[in-house]
Amino acid sequence: MVISSKDNKIVKEIKSLSLKKFRDELGLFVAEGARNVSDIISFSPDLVKYVAVNSSYEGSVKADYVIEDNIFSRISETENSQGILCVCVKPKEKEISSDYILYLDGIKDPGNLGTILRTAVGAGYGDIILSNCTDELSGKVVRSAMSAIVKLNILHSFQDIIAKLKEKGYNIIGADMNGKSVFNTDKKDKICLVI
Repeated sequence: MVISSKDNKIVKEIKSLSLKKFRDELGLFVAEGARNVSDIISFSPDLVKYVAVNSSYEGSVKADYVIEDNIFSRISETENSQGILCVCVKPKEKEISSDYILYLDGIKDPGNLGTILRTAVGAGYGDIILSNCTDELSGKVVRSAMSAIVKLNILHSFQDIIAKLKEKGYNIIGADMNGKSVFNTDKKDKICLVI
């Protein structure tokens, strides 16, 4: 289907998802870029609501919608768009199940949060807890995290979470610029790294 009107419901939905209020209300987010979209489709196709491309897109990903270039440029959050995005359902929070947890407290810069999430996937972390952080589903975080958003179990901090993790046998390690170095070689330990 080719979309040529800025008043089309798909265009309006994509545009609205640039705001946290609508991401929360609709339970959706936008992922932009060829690699990001391709990875999400490969890893979690069930989370993809639809794929949209601009009329100049020449990639291999099959799109549900083709949006005229001048309208696509209005809904894209990137200055030099690759002409492809997907709208995804927000992943559901699951029970903590991995031995390595990353607890992020107060990460406000979207680029930093995205980079940390992408690095966490590479380092083998499965569960991420966010406390007082920027919205992980904002466009900038999703772009810099790449497909890490759908590869991690991202939870939001709840009361007494550190005490509950200790009860479950996790060693809590805090990153502190003035702290002493620790090195743990016992791979059997359950660790929660707090940054």
